[in-house]
Amino acid sequence: MANLPYSIPEQIEKIYHHKTKAYFKEVMSSYNNKNFRSSVVMLYSVVVCDLIYKLYDLRDIHSDEKAKKILSDLNQDKEDNPVSPDWENELVEKSFKEAKILENDVYTHILALKKDRNLSAHPVLNSLDILYEPHEDLVKSHMRNMLDGLLTKSPIFTKKIFVPFMEEVARIKDEFPNDDRLTSYIESKFLEHFNAELTEYIFKHLWKSVFKNDNELEMKNREINYKVLLIIFEKNQMLLEKFIEKENSFFSEFLDENLNILNKLVDFLSKYPNIYKLFKVHTKELLENRIKSHDKLIVKSHFLSESVYDHFEKLDNKFHGEAHMYFNQPYIHYYRFGKEDVKFLSELGLKYNVLKEFYDLMISHYYHSGHFAYADIAYEYCIEPYYKNFNKNQYETLFSEINHNPQCHQRNYARSEHKKLLEDARNKFEEGFDFKTKYSDVF
Repeated sequence: MANLPYSIPEQIEKIYHHKTKAYFKEVMSSYNNKNFRSSVVMLYSVVVCDLIYKLYDLRDIHSDEKAKKILSDLNQDKEDNPVSPDWENELVEKSFKEAKILENDVYTHILALKKDRNLSAHPVLNSLDILYEPHEDLVKSHMRNMLDGLLTKSPIFTKKIFVPFMEEVARIKDEFPNDDRLTSYIESKFLEHFNAELTEYIFKHLWKSVFKNDNELEMKNREINYKVLLIIFEKNQMLLEKFIEKENSFFSEFLDENLNILNKLVDFLSKYPNIYKLFKVHTKELLENRIKSHDKLIVKSHFLSESVYDHFEKLDNKFHGEAHMYFNQPYIHYYRFGKEDVKFLSELGLKYNVLKEFYDLMISHYYHSGHFAYADIAYEYCIEPYYKNFNKNQYETLFSEINHNPQCHQRNYARSEHKKLLEDARNKFEEGFDFKTKYSDVF
């Protein structure tokens, strides 16, 4: 979808504080009447007012002690020097450095706006044009920077929000029937109000809670905390990948003896395999050693292979073998794929465009069944949902191998289920191909 043109009137409607929105109409009126000097002067005044309103909200609504102290200090400065404008400078500096209301770029834009405000408001005696006249495009740029970076945003929470944030996450952990609704709630209540620094701070401490702590509270809320961790990472992936790389010593530590934590970490890395590459070398070695002891984790650990193609081949070689035990049991599973395993591998094949190799693995898993019951399950999970996508070569392999394995072709439901395969396969073989002679035990 093409990007829509930027609309200042639309952004004005998104201004967070109602008084700021009313004041901004004067900025817009001056701009529309081409009084660009007045626009700049008024815009800076609106920014100062909005910063104060945000500090009020942080103090009164969120009980932010830093905001409370900043406002107290500013009031004292104003009383001590009632005609001095220094308090405005202090307001911007403290909002940036102490209250963390401002991103670096927004702070820089405010300083640039202030410079142009001073030029517009104060006559210059040694200049031919005593009053500076800003260009229309410059004024529009200032308006856009202030709208996007400050005025349309709610008060940015300080780092002290982490405890109430975690308390709220724990409180609502059973409130939402699906992850989509949880995502909407977390984004609306918190994430859209976080700046980059606060996002990093919350993510880092949430990571610690999920992967590095094992006290009673962490154990109780690990599942919901992990879901929220995923939501935050998905929404800020580029920012947080760089953050993890920058602080990889912190993110490379986890409680490796805790299987629940190990499972969560493998799940995270299976979704975002690039993060594994950012870990310290010793962490990679430890993680690989822990994973190889748990077959279910091996299924998800494609980040340990060079590619998903190699991962599927690795699973085939590791989990499938020859039995050499009974004449009617030529094959064996060393691990049996469950429904969730197959779902994960299917999504992996689709995501990385290796569905053919996924189907090969599913076919292999079925014909390596070493027991009637296992063959029933393998057919249900691995063959039934996908057989219509098999090509001729895959059908040839499938029919040849199950013709060789009685655990597949002699089970109770084999005839009726294999008949469905035959109906689909006829369209992929040459006309008149004699399946019943070629694969007599199957059909």
